[in-house]
Amino acid sequence: MKVSLVFMWVMIIFLDAMPSSAVEWQIHGALKNETAYFISGNAGFDKIQNKLDLQPEAMFGDRWEFRSRVLAWYDAATNIETTNATTRTAAIQKYYQSHAEIKEAYLLYAADDFDLRLGQQQVVWGKTDGLRLLDIINPLNMQEFLLDDFLDSRTGIVAARMNYYTSFGGYDHEFEWLVIPDAKVAKTAPRGSRWAFLEPPLPTGVIPVELSSPRPNWSVKETEYGAAWRANLEGWDLSLNWFYGWKDSPTLSKGRVNRTVQVQPVYQKIHTLGASFSNAFGPVVLRSEWAVNLHENIATTTQVKAVNTWNAAVGLDYNQHNWRISPQVFIRHITKWESIMLEDRNSGFMSLMISTDYLNDKLKPEVIALLNWRDHSQMIRPKLSYEWSDQTVVKVGLDFFLGQSSAFFGQFDLNDRVYSEIEYTF
Repeated sequence: MKVSLVFMWVMIIFLDAMPSSAVEWQIHGALKNETAYFISGNAGFDKIQNKLDLQPEAMFGDRWEFRSRVLAWYDAATNIETTNATTRTAAIQKYYQSHAEIKEAYLLYAADDFDLRLGQQQVVWGKTDGLRLLDIINPLNMQEFLLDDFLDSRTGIVAARMNYYTSFGGYDHEFEWLVIPDAKVAKTAPRGSRWAFLEPPLPTGVIPVELSSPRPNWSVKETEYGAAWRANLEGWDLSLNWFYGWKDSPTLSKGRVNRTVQVQPVYQKIHTLGASFSNAFGPVVLRSEWAVNLHENIATTTQVKAVNTWNAAVGLDYNQHNWRISPQVFIRHITKWESIMLEDRNSGFMSLMISTDYLNDKLKPEVIALLNWRDHSQMIRPKLSYEWSDQTVVKVGLDFFLGQSSAFFGQFDLNDRVYSEIEYTF
């Protein structure tokens, strides 16, 4: 945050010092209110967020641009809902009360056959909706589990990114290279809050002791690297991807010492090899992603073990008569699986998204459902949006969680909520 903030202010001061005729400034953005109310468990406001989304841009010279995005909010629910000793301690209230983050702040140089981006940015890979296989460059802020839009929950990273465009063999090709000195990992909800992940149970009388572990940060040895190739061959959109970077979430290593269990988060840098493809067949689009994580750490009942994991997703999009129906299947397979591992050999998700529109594309109902086919827990999200004007959109929706309290989605069974959003763009 500090590095990107300094970079952004240096660029703004530099551009402001240039002759006004040489710099063309634009600013876009949005004002948004997001309100959510828990209707299960302890009823009450989850959030009353008032958001400011600013996107200043500047064009200077023939080919240079400066692009940025700043997201900030204040949550009034932290003042309306009283603190308690469990899910709304003073520390949790403070954590959710306000937030400011630079999502993007980078220079763009657009040449005839390549683009160069330097600075804080978001890099989006992959073709899936709702869950990520190849979209792993930017870690997520999961303070509301998976309910935030990825555009808002992705954490910006400082990177050098080059995209080179060329033609050979009768086809257009794109090559991408990434160097990321700003190593970051995912953020989760604070322990004890209603969106905190379930902690595994311990035997009676055993005391957990959590050992600290340094998070990856600015360091030459912690630098991340990536590369991708994209092309359209005979109607097939294809990509090959490679990323050498930090796994978003740490793996927990456990050790028993007398009546205590020492738990230490282990952050790991791994190679991910991936590919994707898509093609349209009339009203149906077939799309798929594949990713192999080499020597990924898997938690066991004792220490972690490094094995290769295979991850795949296949989806269909049916688009006709203002309807979109999109089922997806996600599969994860652990090679050299052992019974002491805390993950199943095979696991995965199924998802279904159905949407349509009425009133000349102004009224848009939509429902998204995800099923964890290992524990049968579910998350269901119906939503209705209405375009009040070209600049104002209103949304209302529900978030339902079903399943046992120990299941992936079921752990949030008491967090069912109703929500509304009002957004004004400018």
